[in-house]
Amino acid sequence: MGQRFQKVRGATLEEAYRKMQTKYGLDAVVVSTRQVLEGGIFGYFGKRMVEITASISMPEPVSRTPSAVERKYVEQNGVRDAASKPRTREEFEQLIRDAQRRMQGPPRPAASGASPVVAFPKRAPVPEGLGEDVRRELQDIREMMQVLYAEHPGAGLPTEFAPHYRALVSRGVSRKAAAALIGLVVKDTGMDVLRDPRVFSERLQFAVRREIKTTGGIAIHGGECRLVVLTGPTGVGKTTNLAKLAAHYAVHERARVAMLTCDTYRVAAVDQLRVYANIIGIPLQVVNDAKEAAESMKQFQDYDLVLMDTAGGSQFNLEQINELKGVLHAARPHEIMLVLSATTHIDDLRSVVTNFRCLQPASLLFTKLDETRQYGSILNILLEAGLPLSYVSVGQNVPDDIRVATPGMIANLVLEGRNSRGGSSTKS
Repeated sequence: MGQRFQKVRGATLEEAYRKMQTKYGLDAVVVSTRQVLEGGIFGYFGKRMVEITASISMPEPVSRTPSAVERKYVEQNGVRDAASKPRTREEFEQLIRDAQRRMQGPPRPAASGASPVVAFPKRAPVPEGLGEDVRRELQDIREMMQVLYAEHPGAGLPTEFAPHYRALVSRGVSRKAAAALIGLVVKDTGMDVLRDPRVFSERLQFAVRREIKTTGGIAIHGGECRLVVLTGPTGVGKTTNLAKLAAHYAVHERARVAMLTCDTYRVAAVDQLRVYANIIGIPLQVVNDAKEAAESMKQFQDYDLVLMDTAGGSQFNLEQINELKGVLHAARPHEIMLVLSATTHIDDLRSVVTNFRCLQPASLLFTKLDETRQYGSILNILLEAGLPLSYVSVGQNVPDDIRVATPGMIANLVLEGRNSRGGSSTKS
């Protein structure tokens, strides 16, 4: 279906948006917004208006009835957590024996009936304080064994499963995560059933969904002022996405929204956010230190939602991160979102999460999904960081190009390199 672009004007963003929906229906999509002068003489003395450019006749989402296999799998719900650990020494030894048998043939004869693997010491118990380290080492070994199984078809897994593993790795999923997902699919399942590529793909989709945690977006509670902070490194799009969230909750949810910014490092950062605030019609305050942050929150205590922008910086600039920590401690936010770019290399993503963890982020927000087709790093970080995903950003347009993250959406991105047309909007 083709697209048509129409312009609609109103005294405020809300009025222009309402006119657009009345004239073109609920399927009309905002492409861009800007301030214009209407009337006047030679461009002067005109009335300030908000102009929306709308895209008409967008394709309808395609719904699909779950297959019988999907329904049965959901009912059974029998897949265990990928991070499950060997609970006994015997279970771990059996894992090694299986690896030896599949990859090297029969284990070598052992004298006096001894175990074919080196036994763990039995004389002295593991000292207290080393227990967690030992468990972590066992988990690392278990994960390495899973990778060996996955990367040597015929020795561990049937050769038919190897393409699924290689496809995950080619899309940016780490070898460890890919092997764990394959292991989840084949565990306690008949091999003959899984040799059907369609069945395997369906169960892999469910396995990925089960591993992903999401928040459902910002929840507003009546009579409570909630402060949500966006933080993260330079250039990931914190300011633009803060404006998207502000516009959504002010226009769609009809909430009382205010904005704060402590980004006084970047040239014109405050001016950029002030333009958004004027268009949306909400207040903006600049805070320079912890004291001003606390005072601003007192002024906005009657608002439903306060969104706070922060200065971007290198994840290795620990002094700046600690300075921000002091400001946030005074502001006492209800939620801190760590903003990451889907185009960032996985090693750099890991360093960002590690060094920003001192701010105690409650969730992740991934941006620039429209600038890449490799989405495996999103899954890697979600699994490694143990943090849920709140939103994903799919473009620069305010306020439309942001979505509430869902497990199905991320599974489609990782496994198929595309977003689900049925993905959620920013509505909570």
